[in-house]
Amino acid sequence: MQSFHSGIGASIDAHLARPEVDLRKHSRNRQVELATSLKGRRSIYLDLKFWIGIRDAQAAGHTPHPYTPLLTALQKSVADGRAFCPISDSCFLEVFKQTDANTRQRTAALIDELSLGVTIIAFDLRIGTEIAHLLHAGLTPEQVYPLDQLVWTKLSYALGYFSPRICMFDELDDRAIEKAFFDHMWTIPLVEIEQCIGEANYTQDSGRHERLAHTLNQGIAEHAPGIKSFKQVYEHELVGVMDLYAGRAADILCDMAPPSLGPRPAKKTGGYKAIERHCLSLLVGAMNTDKGKATLRTLHIETSIYAALRWNKGQKFKANDFFDIQHAGAAVGYCDAFFTERSLANVLTRSDLGLDILYGCTVVSNPEAALKYIQLLV
Repeated sequence: MQSFHSGIGASIDAHLARPEVDLRKHSRNRQVELATSLKGRRSIYLDLKFWIGIRDAQAAGHTPHPYTPLLTALQKSVADGRAFCPISDSCFLEVFKQTDANTRQRTAALIDELSLGVTIIAFDLRIGTEIAHLLHAGLTPEQVYPLDQLVWTKLSYALGYFSPRICMFDELDDRAIEKAFFDHMWTIPLVEIEQCIGEANYTQDSGRHERLAHTLNQGIAEHAPGIKSFKQVYEHELVGVMDLYAGRAADILCDMAPPSLGPRPAKKTGGYKAIERHCLSLLVGAMNTDKGKATLRTLHIETSIYAALRWNKGQKFKANDFFDIQHAGAAVGYCDAFFTERSLANVLTRSDLGLDILYGCTVVSNPEAALKYIQLLV
């Protein structure tokens, strides 16, 4: 305990010496440092099926298991500095859906080892980052970090950033304490998080995804007769998705505007709604460009998958599809390889979509192909 307090105290003292760096800038600096430390390693994203496979292989010990060679190759590649296996917020949630404490703890320990404590930033934050990057790069490209440096964080922040408001001391002391707390959270492994919240067994409304899948399937059946092409389905999905994020883009644009332009319009006013409409057109139009697809990659990947599932009129959404699609948005957009279910791999590698080629991500669906990929790493 004394070591803990002395470490926090030293961290606070160090941050008091840099009062000009606020928490937002500090967290960004840590992200960029993390991205730099990962250079030279291949990022390999495993969906829960693969995590469970290698976890069970580890538990099997010397008993033959189909995932044992893959586990051994992954461990060696990570130890040799050739790879790491990040997770995402959707994978984090799936881990905590496991009701057996023993297997949940072993999954968390394996993730700590192979991920190096790294996760892709949470879905909503990632989309906001992509939109902000598109807008800022359009005006001041020399002032933005590469997008790939802005999406990595540590496992304790898998669901997003948070910081307690101190408000007990003067402004400089509060700022230093906030940054010291951030640094402490940065070091917490998943096994420790599991010990704190594992027994709570993360439970969103357990039937929410089932109800949402049912609603989507009803809508697909209702509109199926009017669907004439995949392009039509994609465009319909795209407009609906971008309408959800037009307000986010409007907020970013307002923040970018110099004070000389006057006060920002209040939300729900005519002026603000006009900016939202402009942003909706801008976001939809961006997807017709290579730059737009390269930057708004999470939205393009997920919209393409939803459209593909809708176009396949005989296929019905299942509750777990929502997790799989979010895995794909994170993995294909930002990782070198994605190990996943065969059905999802087939969609991602379809010649008319070519999402694996567009984003340079190798997608495989069985442990033998995954092992072959790792064996070819240099």
